[in-house]
Amino acid sequence: MTKQKITLADFAKSPALKAHSLRSIAVARALDEQAESLPYSKVFTSFEFEDFLTQLTPKRFELLRIASKGRHSIADLAIASHRNPSAVSRDVSKLSELGLVKVESVSNEGHGRKKVVMPVASTISINASIAAA
Repeated sequence: MTKQKITLADFAKSPALKAHSLRSIAVARALDEQAESLPYSKVFTSFEFEDFLTQLTPKRFELLRIASKGRHSIADLAIASHRNPSAVSRDVSKLSELGLVKVESVSNEGHGRKKVVMPVASTISINASIAAA
C-alpha cells in the first residue's frame, strides 16, 4: 500500500483552502527572509496600542470571541451575548474600525439584507518589548 502525498494542488480544489495556503506561503516567505513585519499582521506603536486596549472593552472582547467561531449576524451576536442589538451593532462597528472583524451585507431571505460579522484573524498575539530606562 502506497501513501498518497498531499500537494499544494490539493488545496486549490477549495477556494477557502487555496486562500489560506497562499497566505501561509506569504508568511513563510517573510519569515525566511527575516522581514521586519509579517504579511496579514498589524503592528501598533505604543500609543496606538494603548488606545487599542482601551477600545477593546470586555463586552467587545466577548463579541469578538463569539464572532471568532464563524459568521454571525448582528442579531445572532446580540442573542448569544444577551445584549441589545443596537448596542451590539455599535460595538461591532468599533471592532471593524480596529480591524478585528469584517462586516458584510448579505441577502436575508424575504427580509431584505442583514449584516454578517466575520473574524479577520483567529488569534491576537501580543509581543511587547519594554526598554529599560
